[in-house]
Amino acid sequence: MSKHSSIVGGSNAGRLVNCPASHQTLLALPPAAEISSQYAEEGTAMHAAMDWLMRARADCDNDMLLTAPRDTIGTTFHDRALTQAHVDTMIAPALAYLAHLEEIYGGGFEVLGVEQRVKFPRVAGAFGTIDLVLQSRDYVLHVDWKFGQGVGVQMVYSDGEGAVVNPQLLFYIAAARATKPAWYAGGRKIVGAIIQPRGIEPLTHTEITRKEIRQFVEDVENAVLAAIGRDPPRARGEHCRFAPCKVICPLWTGPMLDLSALKGPPTPARELNVNPHRVSSYGAYLAKAKALADLAEMFKKSVDEQLHAYLGQGGIVPGWRLKAKTKMRQWIDEETVERELSKLGLTPDDIFQVKLQTFQHVDAAARRLGVKIPDHLRVAPPSTETTIATTNDPAPVVEPHAVAEQFSATLRQLIAEKPAN
Repeated sequence: MSKHSSIVGGSNAGRLVNCPASHQTLLALPPAAEISSQYAEEGTAMHAAMDWLMRARADCDNDMLLTAPRDTIGTTFHDRALTQAHVDTMIAPALAYLAHLEEIYGGGFEVLGVEQRVKFPRVAGAFGTIDLVLQSRDYVLHVDWKFGQGVGVQMVYSDGEGAVVNPQLLFYIAAARATKPAWYAGGRKIVGAIIQPRGIEPLTHTEITRKEIRQFVEDVENAVLAAIGRDPPRARGEHCRFAPCKVICPLWTGPMLDLSALKGPPTPARELNVNPHRVSSYGAYLAKAKALADLAEMFKKSVDEQLHAYLGQGGIVPGWRLKAKTKMRQWIDEETVERELSKLGLTPDDIFQVKLQTFQHVDAAARRLGVKIPDHLRVAPPSTETTIATTNDPAPVVEPHAVAEQFSATLRQLIAEKPAN
């Protein structure tokens, strides 16, 4: 097996292209042991389950999507047995979104690769593993499973200057095209997709041109050459989010954390009434304060991770030490718990609950039966609440007066429905 590149891979390709100096800055840090988490282990287990299902689909020798993950409940993947909750919230929805993705691009897909190892061109030792590759007469689909429910991962996002294709999956696609050129014969179009069942946008996808792939390969090659050269360029941005090197990067440890740079807030109420359609000095202040708070939060996460890793290696950090992580207690097993609690006098109603299955669970069952759940059975409750979002968020814009009007209407309805004393 060839030695893996220490400079670039799928997980850091975007960061290296944007900041070639990140490579040398990372080398300046003490070697840190990889610290896993419950969420990472859960994600690995769900990936293993999807790999099993996709290999089973490939063995069926047809283009039918395997939609019976219930058969895998109790099977151990990675470090845990698959539960009904895993199936309902992650596995079944992932399969449903994959089926929808295939429908969008005309159907007729067969499995080409599962956990396919691919080599990136023009960079020695650079390779990666792509979760799933499907092929039809007209398309090659590349799918990346994401099972986290924190930061959403999208196939296309905005960097403030325009649309950017997710560099991690683009790295794998470029590597797959270089490793398996026959897959792309016949002028098949290339599609990348990210399926994140618990994300705000569970399915995002885009078509990628061969020109875009060639340009990305050139960008990565140039970034690698710059990274190993003298005085590589340095840049701070969203690509730094998961980069531990920011704890010693001068672009992060400098004035970025100086709150005095905000120079104090202006008076908000007076300025709001001047011209509500023009950016006031208070609005500009809030934008700077939010950007600063987001950067500080990002910086804190990296510092905490480095602190944990350093202490774990025996390092001494004044005021800090390691302790055992407390985990939530859980029932040992259903049969024993029921028996012991019954001896204490608890009734079945005290011990068990009966409720509707999740929509994902019922939807998966409906798909197996070839029926569709009526739309009127599942509705979103009305809401007068709002949340903040960036200006490039795809959600519809909510005007402040509309929120006020909706709140007033709801209040009037409540008053009208109030019973007389």
